[in-house]
Amino acid sequence: MIKTIILSDSLQLHPVTLSDQSKLYSLMETIYPPVYKHLWANEDCSFYINLFYSKTPLKNELSESDSEYYFVVCNNETVGIIRVRYNQTNPEKTSKSSTYINRIYLGELARGKGIAKQLFHWITQRALDHNNTLLWLKAMDTQTQALRFYEKEGFKVTGTTRLEFNLLHKHLRGMVIMEKVLDD
Repeated sequence: MIKTIILSDSLQLHPVTLSDQSKLYSLMETIYPPVYKHLWANEDCSFYINLFYSKTPLKNELSESDSEYYFVVCNNETVGIIRVRYNQTNPEKTSKSSTYINRIYLGELARGKGIAKQLFHWITQRALDHNNTLLWLKAMDTQTQALRFYEKEGFKVTGTTRLEFNLLHKHLRGMVIMEKVLDD
């Protein structure tokens, strides 16, 4: 069983379990819309939240091997989530020794506190622990603040893709694929 991970005196990662589904869903209803609602028709994010944070999708994701899913807790407040998948090949590459940062969402309470930087340091260490020498992620190409952060962390754009959800505005469906090569 995965245990709570202490990153600092004020920052911990608590494992997401199936019994946490309602807490996860509620958290995403709070932290996702302020940043992403403009992408969706009528600014209604419920399709996305239902697609990934309902009980069945959560159960499926928790059953996947080589993955970890956590609540990000700062000063005893749940401020976000992170999900990483080890040994996941970037569709643009042939390397199998890579870690996919599948989800990272941080709410307003997490901003400007260095939390994301600490999370990326932890992800790097975990990737290396799994003998993965590449990190990769996908990000909406309109999220300039996130893209700047990833670039400061050493990520480079290596490809593009699109989300084909009908409820997303067509001109806002673009995503970039970003990678960071890790030094052993």
